[in-house]
Amino acid sequence: MLTVSIPKMWSARILMYLERSFVFGSAFTNRNWEGEIRDAGNSVRILQIGAVTVSDYTGTLAAAEGLSDEALDLVVDQRKAFNFVVDDVDARQSILRIVDEGSKNAARAISDVRDRYAASFHSAIDVANTVGSDATPIIIGFGAGETKPYDAFLDLTQKLDESDVPTTDRRIVLPPWFIRALKTQFGDRASSLGDKITEAGMAGDIDGVTVYQSNNVANVAGAKYKIMAGLPVITWADQIVKTETYRPEAKFGTGVKGLHVYGAKLTHPKAMAVGTFSKGQLSK
Repeated sequence: MLTVSIPKMWSARILMYLERSFVFGSAFTNRNWEGEIRDAGNSVRILQIGAVTVSDYTGTLAAAEGLSDEALDLVVDQRKAFNFVVDDVDARQSILRIVDEGSKNAARAISDVRDRYAASFHSAIDVANTVGSDATPIIIGFGAGETKPYDAFLDLTQKLDESDVPTTDRRIVLPPWFIRALKTQFGDRASSLGDKITEAGMAGDIDGVTVYQSNNVANVAGAKYKIMAGLPVITWADQIVKTETYRPEAKFGTGVKGLHVYGAKLTHPKAMAVGTFSKGQLSK
C-alpha cells in the first residue's frame, strides 16, 4: 500500500527536484568523481593528469615521459537537515500529490542553500582572471563613466580567452538586474535573452555563452556582485544520506526528516573568471 510513511519515496522525489532547481550546479558543476557518499566527512579522490611535452621530430623520437598525476581531495563537509509534518487530513488526499508538493518545497529550500554555497567559489578563481574588485567594483549602467553590461560581459570572456579556456560549453550566471540591463542595451537587436527562464535558471545565450539567471549571485548588501563565467569545473558530490518518517507527539500526522550532505572543489581555477560589479543607472 502506498502511504506517506515510505522514506525511500520521499528521498527519491526530493533528489529529483534538487537537480531541477540547482542553478549554479547546472552552470558550473560536474559529478565526474562523485563516488559513494555515506555521510558527512567522507572524501572523494579527484585525479588530475599533468601536461604532455611536445618536442621537435628529427627522425628520432624523444624518450617517452611518464604522465604525472596529482590527487585532490573533495571533502563532503556540508550538512543540511529538513524536518516537516504531513497532516493526517492532508494525507487522505492524493498520496502522490502530497509527496510531490512536499518534495518540491523541501528541494527548493535545500537548493537555495547549496546554490549559495556553489556561488561562494568565486573566491577560489585564479586572481589573474578577475575583473574589478571589492575596492573598485565596475559600475554597470548607462550613466556617465559607467560600463555598459555587454562590455562587462566581454571583459569576462576576454579573461577566459587569455587563459586559453575552450570557447565551447562556456556559461555565465547573472542576477536579474544584469539581464535587464543587457536587454536594455540590445534594444531591437534579435535576442530571446530572459524571455523564458527554465526551472534550472537557463535564460538563453550570448555569443555562444549559455546564460543563467539566479538571485543567489554573491553580493554585499545589493552591491559588489560576484559574477562568475567559465566552464563546469567545480566538482560536486552530494547525497541524501538519511530519510526517516515518524509520528510526532504533538500532531496527528507523519513527520519526514532527512539529512543532505555535500561538498565541492574547484579543480581548474584558471578555467573560470569572476567580475565584481555594482548597479548603476540601468535605464537609458
